[in-house]
Amino acid sequence: MEKIAIIGLSCLFPDANNPDQFWQNLNEQKDSTSSITVEEMGLDPTIFYDPAKGKPEKFYFLKGGFIRNFKFDAGEYNLPSEYVESLDNTFKWSLYAAKQAIVHSGYWGNQEVLAKCGVILGTLSFPTKHSNQLIAPIYRQTIEPAVAELLQDKDFHLAAIPTATKAATENAMISGLPAALVAKAFSLSGTHFCIDAACSSAFYAIKLASYYLQSHKADVMLSGAISCSDPLFLRMLFSGIQGYPENGISSPLDKTSRGLVTSEGIGMVMLKRYSDAVRDGDKILATICGNGLSNDGKGKHLLSPNTKGQVLAFERAYQEAELNPKAIDYMECHATGTLLGDTTEFKSIETFFGKHQAAPLVGSAKANVGHLLVAAGMVSLTKAIYSLNHDVIPPTININDPISSENNIISPQNIVRTPTPWPQNNPTKHIALSAFGFGGTNSHLILKKEETL
Repeated sequence: MEKIAIIGLSCLFPDANNPDQFWQNLNEQKDSTSSITVEEMGLDPTIFYDPAKGKPEKFYFLKGGFIRNFKFDAGEYNLPSEYVESLDNTFKWSLYAAKQAIVHSGYWGNQEVLAKCGVILGTLSFPTKHSNQLIAPIYRQTIEPAVAELLQDKDFHLAAIPTATKAATENAMISGLPAALVAKAFSLSGTHFCIDAACSSAFYAIKLASYYLQSHKADVMLSGAISCSDPLFLRMLFSGIQGYPENGISSPLDKTSRGLVTSEGIGMVMLKRYSDAVRDGDKILATICGNGLSNDGKGKHLLSPNTKGQVLAFERAYQEAELNPKAIDYMECHATGTLLGDTTEFKSIETFFGKHQAAPLVGSAKANVGHLLVAAGMVSLTKAIYSLNHDVIPPTININDPISSENNIISPQNIVRTPTPWPQNNPTKHIALSAFGFGGTNSHLILKKEETL
């Protein structure tokens, strides 16, 4: 199966409007998470905040990773500016990231190539700020009479709801429209759709995009994932399933960590068949040589990861890459900061890599920006590409008591906690990335740096 070249990259992450800023933040060991504000939530967060876990209609954790200081220029896109301005950030961020990836690839303005470019994005069907506005009239119609009766005030009325526009109506189409809008704005091909594979969505989308390239149904593909859920909804949800750390500590790969930090953002890559990229003289950032997917099936709980499913994703990735796991120099773990999740992931690494007498270095950028959920894989991928091209692995921050695998095959010494030059163990540089989603949607991606073309 032909390898896939990554020839363009873009991102919009907390504290980073592009990959260069993100890389700088990683090297400065910056924690880009912070407490949610009125601006993000649209109301005073203290109204719903209660530090005690388990209170109904309350959330107990304030921290998150947010897109701030980002200015969107609606006039940059081949769409009516007024229409674009009325769209949800889901669409604005998608347009921004798509343009930056195309520009980075060197194909901006090359309509002959772009006409054969498809778009596959990972999205999440959670409510967003603007999609909530579409539900508000129904909510008002149902709730207002009941509240009036409770208050015994027949003149009681909820606040007025803005009149819906065409764009507002389209804001409900968060599951599929982002890819279609990108295709329309940049006159791309008719191949465009979105998928939801939970936190593995980015790598699932890249896998599907690779199939379109390998089957010659497309010549280039934009792929990635976006996380742009309504902050209030997200906090209520993760408080309800008790995914946040009650003690306030979220430090992936640390024994004291007791939960995750939810974040928002987007990342995209421009993909091309490797042979075509070499032929056309493209700048190849990295080559995808393996992408293993699996699903646990029915498990104990939605949030209970399964070693068997994770190992299966590993096996499929290395089988596809025809690569010995000992060739992996570094692995960017999924490592969300939940104790069960991180220890299970280390058990999976030990089970698979230990069998091959391999013990790669490991780390996680979620310590820097939090967990971008559907877009988490794009954080890992951006870090991986820059690490490969700069010959250095940034440290995983905020680790005081590192975890280890059961038999110490992956020990605390394997966790990259200081800036580390790229290991010289292998003649060719390889990096592995894991993304594991709710319900056992597992993925494992292998990148290679081509030293000579």
